This record gives sequence, structure tokens and C-alpha cells, in this order.
Amino acid sequence: MLRIFLTVILPLVLPTVGYVLYVFVVERRRREAEEAHTPAPWWATAPWPWLVFAGVAAMAVTLGSVALTSGVAPHTPYTPAHVEDGRVVGGGPSGN
Repeated sequence: MLRIFLTVILPLVLPTVGYVLYVFVVERRRREAEEAHTPAPWWATAPWPWLVFAGVAAMAVTLGSVALTSGVAPHTPYTPAHVEDGRVVGGGPSGN
């Protein structure tokens, strides 16, 4: 069930939740600026700062999860690629 949630449901729901949150924040700031009779600051209604922040956050989460959940154990010996009986044998960790 967790696999279905992480691979199907979350990728479908997360962008929608992010967009709804973005629209909510932008509309609230626009409404506050209208009530104060001042123009809204450029960053309050522009999507680029939000998109950059979301991209950096997604990259950090992805890199962190890959770093923590993949790879071989530390100090595992590595065997480089070599030729055995006239054919090339690929390199890799020796412990597997």
C-alpha cells in the first residue's frame, strides 16, 4: 500500500496541492495590497521565486532520498573493469 501511495497517489496529488497553496497565498497578498491601496510587491504575485524555491526543495529531497536509500555499503572493495578470456568484464563492487 505504501508503494502505491508513493508512486501513484503522491505524484498526482502533490502538484495540485502546491498549485492550490500558491493561488491561495498570491490571492491573499493581492487582496491585502488592494485593501491598503498600494501595489503588491513584484515577488508577491510573480511565480518565479516560488517556482525556484519549489525546484530547489524538490532537488534537495530527491538528492537526500537517493543518498540515503541507494548505493553499496561503505568500504566495499571495487573491482575495475578487466579482460578475462578475451572478453571485457565490467567493474563493480566485489561484495555483490
